Amino acid sequence: MIGKTSKLTRALLWPPAKLYEMAVRARVAAYETEYLKPARLDATVIGVGNITLGGTGKTPLVEYIARYLKDEGHSVAILTRGYGRRSRGRLVLNRAAAGNSKLGDDAARHPTLGFREFGDEPLMLARNLPDIPIIIDRNRYEAGRWAERELGAEVLILDDGYQHLGLARDINILVLDATDPFGGFAMVPFGRLREPLYAIRRADAVIVTRADRPFDQAQTGAIIKYFCGEQVPVMYAGSSITALRHLATGVGYDAAHFRGWNSAVVCGIGNPTAFSDDLLQIGINIVSESFFGDHHEFTREDLERVTRAARDAGADAIVTTEKDAVRLDGLIQGDVPIYAARLEIESDDQVRLKSLLLRSLTK
Repeated sequence: MIGKTSKLTRALLWPPAKLYEMAVRARVAAYETEYLKPARLDATVIGVGNITLGGTGKTPLVEYIARYLKDEGHSVAILTRGYGRRSRGRLVLNRAAAGNSKLGDDAARHPTLGFREFGDEPLMLARNLPDIPIIIDRNRYEAGRWAERELGAEVLILDDGYQHLGLARDINILVLDATDPFGGFAMVPFGRLREPLYAIRRADAVIVTRADRPFDQAQTGAIIKYFCGEQVPVMYAGSSITALRHLATGVGYDAAHFRGWNSAVVCGIGNPTAFSDDLLQIGINIVSESFFGDHHEFTREDLERVTRAARDAGADAIVTTEKDAVRLDGLIQGDVPIYAARLEIESDDQVRLKSLLLRSLTK
């Protein structure tokens, strides 16, 4: 019966899925044949994105690039659409970081606004990069023009912009998750690809994240080479949890402090098992797991259930991701402390990546 239901569901989904795939292919072809042309900004545009649904470690990479270029003395801003937000128009976080305090900050001017208005990832980026403006706008070209004019931005990082073909970029970085780089080789809903696999060929550089996990590096490299040729650099990166922040007090602690703790995990991200693996790697024991859909809007009842499960399992703490912490803010916490884990990129290819970024600025 399960097999029959699965086949029936697949048959019903096949026509709309194929129509969606045809529409995606037609749009890509329109840009590849220059029937449609991307708009170009004066600032250097660095695109960071993926071709699959779910987490690939893209956001920590955006943070890494933004922080590095800022430290190198460049005026940097991040452009993002603010996925899942309910607001419209343009919102800006960390405006004063550009040296123009009179512009004000939308979060400061509207303290009651939260992730529902800004989106969870923009808020997380703003908290982790307080000296870099975050511009939230569906129209990334107009947002970029505004950032150039009002903030004096010299470098614009296009967050989750691989499919945003309407804006030209000086370097297009594709992020692949080593544990599932090609999304089952099928587009949604039958796989996890956002667009056909040949989209890989638009990449100017490929960064394979979670490369510290077991994966078929030969196959991954061969497929990238097939679409991109020999000239596109392929770099490998791992990640590790370096610190945990207590949600109630905001105090951060080194990850080594939690080695041996029994933890309950709660998260609503694209690849929750990868987060659990990250915790296990730093010596935290997992006694219960509560996984929700990506960008899940947590309720008080959700947190009560998670806290009850943690208490019953004998957890010393509840651990979540930084993105989920944004969506847990404001909820009344129970008697089990909650910590947000800080994930950072680590790579032996850092020198190559930094060289690539600096070369993109000399256009």
